[in-house]
Amino acid sequence: MHRHNITLSEPVSDMVQAQVKSGRYKDFSAALQEAARHYFFGPPSPFEEYGVTPEEVERAAQRDLAAIRKDRKSGKLTPWTPGL
Repeated sequence: MHRHNITLSEPVSDMVQAQVKSGRYKDFSAALQEAARHYFFGPPSPFEEYGVTPEEVERAAQRDLAAIRKDRKSGKLTPWTPGL
């Protein structure tokens, strides 16, 4: 790992410090590394995170929706009413 000395503007420094104090990051360096990664490379894809493809997710969703439609037609599902 290489060390780099950088200077941040006061508003940016305060924002990063607030994120560290909130407990989201272990230290200042970790907060800056994640910010740089998200800025230059973009946020991680949820598909990559779980190791699936968008097509697999779409197929599973269609399968679930078909099962719900089938149950609704057969009368197994009752309408949801709030406040009961």
